Amino acid sequence: MMRESYSSRGSRGAGDRRRGANRRPRGRSLIVRHHFRAFLGTQSGAPIRLFVIALVLGMLLPAVFTPMGVGTAYAYLSRELPPPAWVTARQTFQSTLIYDRNGKLLYEIFDPEGGRRTPVRLTDVPSHLINATIAVEDPSFYQNPGFDILAIARAGAQNFRSGGVVSGASTLTQQLARNVLFDLEERTEQSYTRKLKETIFAVWLTQTLSKDQILELYFNEVYYGHLSYGIVAAARVYFDKKVSDLTLAEAALLAGLPQAPSDYDPYIHLEAAKARQVHVLDRMVYHGLIEPEEADWAKVEPLSFSDPNIRMRAPHFVDYVREQIGHRYGPDALYRSGWKITTTLDLDLQEMAVQLARQRVAEIRQPMNAKNSAVVIIRPTTGEILTMAGSIDYWDESIDGRVNVAVARRMPGSTIKPFTYVTAFARGFVPNARVDDVKTCFETGYTLPLYCPSNFDLTFHGNIKLREALASSLNIPAVKLLTRVGVDDMIATAHRMGLTTIEDPSRFGLAVGLGVADVKLLDLAFAYSGIANGGTMIGAPVPLAERQPNMRELEPAAILRIEDPAGNEVYRYQPYALNVVSPQAAWLLLSVLGDDSARHFTFSQAGALVLDRPAAAKTGTTHFTQDTWTIGFTPDLTTGVWVGNSDAEPMRNIIGILSAGQIWHNVMMQAHRYYGLPPRDFVQPPGVRYTDVCGGKDWVIDGLTPICSVG
Repeated sequence: MMRESYSSRGSRGAGDRRRGANRRPRGRSLIVRHHFRAFLGTQSGAPIRLFVIALVLGMLLPAVFTPMGVGTAYAYLSRELPPPAWVTARQTFQSTLIYDRNGKLLYEIFDPEGGRRTPVRLTDVPSHLINATIAVEDPSFYQNPGFDILAIARAGAQNFRSGGVVSGASTLTQQLARNVLFDLEERTEQSYTRKLKETIFAVWLTQTLSKDQILELYFNEVYYGHLSYGIVAAARVYFDKKVSDLTLAEAALLAGLPQAPSDYDPYIHLEAAKARQVHVLDRMVYHGLIEPEEADWAKVEPLSFSDPNIRMRAPHFVDYVREQIGHRYGPDALYRSGWKITTTLDLDLQEMAVQLARQRVAEIRQPMNAKNSAVVIIRPTTGEILTMAGSIDYWDESIDGRVNVAVARRMPGSTIKPFTYVTAFARGFVPNARVDDVKTCFETGYTLPLYCPSNFDLTFHGNIKLREALASSLNIPAVKLLTRVGVDDMIATAHRMGLTTIEDPSRFGLAVGLGVADVKLLDLAFAYSGIANGGTMIGAPVPLAERQPNMRELEPAAILRIEDPAGNEVYRYQPYALNVVSPQAAWLLLSVLGDDSARHFTFSQAGALVLDRPAAAKTGTTHFTQDTWTIGFTPDLTTGVWVGNSDAEPMRNIIGILSAGQIWHNVMMQAHRYYGLPPRDFVQPPGVRYTDVCGGKDWVIDGLTPICSVG
């Protein structure tokens, strides 16, 4: 049963805490304290009281009693001190915290020249942590004037006998003064001058601030080791917990650290840390704050320490967000702002997607020499990035795991073809239009030789529909169609829809239509999301300073909101919508990418591209099998998957459907179940009809003369 508490809990006020502090005094003289407090008085007469304080310190610490006189010494020392208001007004470094959309911490960004710090309100600190801290560091905290005269007397006697400073007798207020006034080197040196300064400043603080304000500042300022300034950082570093979740055993261990963080470091000196924890618990019992049985339980409670070198969760995504923040707000925003950044990422979904990718890569690693995969999931209706895994293991150097393939440039293979087809559909070509899939060589218009592509299966299929050509991913029809729409117009469509690369398509000629120019997985997924939305891109505006001519105006959203330490909103994501291709052309493309029967030339029916709901997808495999892709979507989710080797080592006996396609299928099935999303049909826009056209039934766009042959 918890006894009277020093901390502020419920309706209990400071007066109740003071009564609790006096309820079981042991080993202290209340008479001496009472008369000393009466002598100090209230707020008036501060100079006289401080003079007496200096005099007392001068008598107890003779090393500072110089011919200048006590009053002169006080004036000399105090003139170097800032006013007490400076403590609450000054700017301090604070960690930037990056969270997933559900409030799970992904990473804490801190200045390596400073440390970790996140502010906390005293009302959010559990009472057993407050009690443990006061019991072991300053039992008279709520009564003393900023220093403890009896503790100083005892320390002074010890120091006099030893001939040096061996005991400091610092109150919590003095410790706070030491932390805010001096750098780390000065804090640790044994100096009577420093001790006098911190004592004078501690009295000033006590006269200026309430005890609860001082205690709150203490919990935000004091150093706990491992670059952890303040209790929030300490709880996260040592136990990977919120302060409010600390147990009595954990709180007692942390309360004992500020006295000597290096000596009591549990990662290095676990026995010393445990002994210090036991001492803290015993002091809590001594002062009547917990029952002996509670202390006994806490002493034997197993402690599970976290990794002191906290690793990032979703590290590729965190790196992506860090780059955005640093580039757009400056380095101080990363290292000193104390911002709370809530991102669009769903950590649970991310980890599920990574696990599914790992499983499939493990199955094909030996037979196909595929070692890595990247996965991106976007919510098309909001443009939010739900998953960004740039590899299956960020920490695995053997696969170059730190390379973020989600934003790296790779050749996309046939996943680039839909940009040619949607450009053609917008001009009147219909999916039912005919094209000859026969051996063909093309004039390049350059000094290069004739361009003679072949299909992936090295066969030709004669006169077929455009619907079959795209769904079956045939190359020759795609190049023939590209000659009709033009490379520049096709690339303009791709850029408008979301791609940010292929700056000079003339380098590639017609081959650009088969995916020889580098793109980014994130860009592809974002562009396909526009098709899922019926030709409308939804995302965050690209800052004007970063916008490239004739490129997309929106980008996928990675950040939902940013708050400063006071809870003020710095940024909130507001989705913007922009039509990038006509809804009717997008519908025709969608009808093809979702038509499993039209895939018959290349793929087995009811294969990996088929889900338990309406879906559309496109695979891709590069010429030397260095990359395989699958990008696809439902009305609710767009997923892009890459499989390959980060160092561009070729795979073998592999195609997109067996590698990236299988991962895409598994991820999409699990992701829809994870969110509990029921099957949904795509919304047919006005202005399209399913009718007799070009010798068969298919979709046409009203107002456009159907073009029935590619030629």
